Amino acid sequence: MPVALRPVVALVALTLAGCDAAPGFADEVPRPALADVALTPTAFALDTDAPRATVPLAVTGTLDAQGPVEVRVLVRYAETDSLVTETVAEVAGGAFRVEAPVVLPRGAVGPYSVRVTTEGADGRAGDQASAVLDFAAANLGPPTVVASAPGSVARPAEGRVARLPFTATVTDPDGRENVRAVVAVDPETGGVIGRLFDDGEESDATADDGRYTAVIEVTADFEPGTYALDLVAIDRAGAQSEPAPYAFTVR
Repeated sequence: MPVALRPVVALVALTLAGCDAAPGFADEVPRPALADVALTPTAFALDTDAPRATVPLAVTGTLDAQGPVEVRVLVRYAETDSLVTETVAEVAGGAFRVEAPVVLPRGAVGPYSVRVTTEGADGRAGDQASAVLDFAAANLGPPTVVASAPGSVARPAEGRVARLPFTATVTDPDGRENVRAVVAVDPETGGVIGRLFDDGEESDATADDGRYTAVIEVTADFEPGTYALDLVAIDRAGAQSEPAPYAFTVR
C-alpha cells in the first residue's frame, strides 16, 4: 500500500509546486490605504436662535484600493462619548468625497470626534483616520429650576437609614443638552452637598426627561426639624440658574 501511494503523493506535490497559490484560494487583495484625508468644516458656529444646527460635514481624501471600498464616517460627542451619526458610502480608488451632514442640538456644544474607517471588497478592514469638529452656539440664557414639593420622613432607629427622594425639574433656553449639572447647595455656605441625575438609574424614573433626582439618606444622627437646600442648575457655558429652595422635615 505505501508503494502504491507514492506516485499520487508526488503528483500532488508537483501540482502544488507549479502554482503561485493553493488551488481554490484567490490572491490576497491589498488593504485600502488612505492619504490626504481632510474634514470640512473643522469648526461650526450656530449664529441664530434655532434649536438645532445642520453641519454640512464632508470628508475628502485619496484612496489606494482595488475594487469598491466601504467608507464609514462616525461622529461622536466627546462630552458623553455617545454616537451622534454614522454615514456609509461606497467609493472607488482615487480621490473621493463623502458627504456626512450632522444635526446637532444647539446646547450640545464642544468637540466632536470624527473617525473615518475603510473596508475593502474582500471584507477586510483598511486604513483609518480621525479628526475633530468644534461646535459652538451663542448662549441664550441660564437654566431654570423648579424644586419638588417639600418632603417628610420619620427619623429611623439607630443603625437604619430612611431614604427620601426629591426632584428638580430643569429647563434651558438652549435645550436640555446644554445642562451640565444640577446640584444641591447649602444655602448658608454655598457649598455643594450632592448632585442630582437624569439618567434613568436608581431613583430617577426616566432618563433625559428634564427631571433630575437625588436621594437624601436620613440616619438617627438627624435631629427632628426642617432642613433646607438650594437646587442649582449649571449650563455648559457656566451660567447658573436662580437657586430653587427645597425643604424636608425629619419627624
